[in-house]
Amino acid sequence: MKDVTRLRETMVDGLVSAGRLHSPSWIDAFARVPRHPFVREFFRQTQDLSGWEPVSATDPGAMAMIYSDTTWVTQLDNDPDRWHAARSSGEPAHGTPSSSSTAPGLMAAMLEALEVRDEHRMLEIGTGSGYTAALLSNRLTSSLVASVEVDPVVAETARTALRACGFDPTVAVADGAAGHAAGGPYDRLIATCSVPDIPAAWIAQVRQDGMILASLHRDLGGGPLVLLRVDGPGHAEGRFLPTYGSFMSVRTSPPPNPAARLATALATEPAGAAARAAVIPAEVLDSKDFGMIAALRLPGVASIGFDPDTGPQRWLLADDGSWARFDELTGTVFQHGARRLWDEVEDVHDQWVQLGRPARGRIGLTVTDIGEHRFWVDNRHGVWWTQGQAVSRRCRTGG
Repeated sequence: MKDVTRLRETMVDGLVSAGRLHSPSWIDAFARVPRHPFVREFFRQTQDLSGWEPVSATDPGAMAMIYSDTTWVTQLDNDPDRWHAARSSGEPAHGTPSSSSTAPGLMAAMLEALEVRDEHRMLEIGTGSGYTAALLSNRLTSSLVASVEVDPVVAETARTALRACGFDPTVAVADGAAGHAAGGPYDRLIATCSVPDIPAAWIAQVRQDGMILASLHRDLGGGPLVLLRVDGPGHAEGRFLPTYGSFMSVRTSPPPNPAARLATALATEPAGAAARAAVIPAEVLDSKDFGMIAALRLPGVASIGFDPDTGPQRWLLADDGSWARFDELTGTVFQHGARRLWDEVEDVHDQWVQLGRPARGRIGLTVTDIGEHRFWVDNRHGVWWTQGQAVSRRCRTGG
């Protein structure tokens, strides 16, 4: 156990040095709460990224992996038996992550941002492994913590680990988008799954002047983490964090399969389609600031790289069948369908440049009592664009 203690101390020191942890109360929580009881069985990607290797906490080198600043997948395709099946067969598993233990550095940054005080009641959306619920219980005591998990098997595994570590927060099996009204009102809400919009139930269950920290899901990624303060009935407002934070999307709104969309696009690509020179390079979509803006502005649009004999390509693929193909060797773009996706990217980029290339921390969000989401720059009066409320439902978890 001395080795495990040393690994935990090294992890905490690294989080402090990286600026992820700074307040004494959270440093103490991360120092006291072990991670390995919550990550006994997990997956790591194969070297060629084609599958998932099952790893046990008892495997050589596993403890060092667990106490690294890494997110570890704990479930694939909502299947509680996939890990054991892969372990028995000796072959990598295949599937889409549906639950995980979030990287400690990301959780530390999020928990620090919430400005938690000793008397606060906390609601966590997405129990996952239970590690975050344990950190919260250590910081606040178990009686002030409620956590919601849609998957009953994941919830029971988390409860067992929590109790083994001396914690007993409320772990409810329910739709995370509905929150947990029985334990409210709450002072803080943290979500470890991403949602297309902020559910009205979350705002209703958080006290006036309380905070909500969540990740907005977009198929292009961007890692948008937004910290909102409830400032009226059904109304919340705040800014996006400078920190990139990506979580699995809601279960009943699964992410698209870009490979399947690409296959459809390749089958519909017209011969001799006209090309034009692109004004901006494809890599702008991967930049920290504009990448988030593009993702937020183009909901329903996914991206995938493709490398045929003619050279590497970047594809944008919309849910209505429209697509854009960026040829990286020539800097040319082909577009097809009702939407001209690369035109849209360039239009948004032009707007971003005209606004002074605002960093993600300058972007704000107002959620109104009718579910309207208004995105702004610097202050609520500088509304850049508005989106109506989408459908938020069950969460894939990453606690």
